[in-house]
Amino acid sequence: MKARKLLHTRYRVNDLEKTVKFYKDVLGLEEMRRHKSPRGSELVFLKAPESEEQIELCSFPSSGPVQVQPDLTHLAFEV
Repeated sequence: MKARKLLHTRYRVNDLEKTVKFYKDVLGLEEMRRHKSPRGSELVFLKAPESEEQIELCSFPSSGPVQVQPDLTHLAFEV
């Protein structure tokens, strides 16, 4: 099985709004969508205007230290 294209990369961030502002204002990325997961994490997907690949920013509620799962930072490919 070979990857056809990269879909997105996920990064966990401490300050979601500050990070989104940086990607939009400094790098010119566009916000594609927002999502709140059942676990309470907030997700924002951004992409460059001429790209299909997205960056997924993930932030957890500020309820103290969070155990980071190994799959929270990942690459996603279409196969």
